[in-house]
Amino acid sequence: RQCIVFETLADLTRCLQLIYHDKHVTVERVKNRLDLSYDASQHFGYRDIALNLRLSGGRARELGLDLHVMEVQLMLIRFAKLRSESGHSRYLVWRNAMCQ
Repeated sequence: RQCIVFETLADLTRCLQLIYHDKHVTVERVKNRLDLSYDASQHFGYRDIALNLRLSGGRARELGLDLHVMEVQLMLIRFAKLRSESGHSRYLVWRNAMCQ
């Protein structure tokens, strides 16, 4: 899993458009945790867009990478700051206490 952090929503949106229109990328799934209907309270306000992608065609196929699904998270810097080491540790303690 990799993460790309953006200063603005416009930059994040442009990156998302570039990924969608790249003929060498297949988008398998999108989790849009920036959507207003997403309940971020379960994750201490954290939001991102998580993409499950596969590389396709050419060299990726030759190397067998076209079968590998990867996750790329697109997030705004203000949410990336919530993912600090201590923030993630607190989330794990909470999640384990909730038996999730």
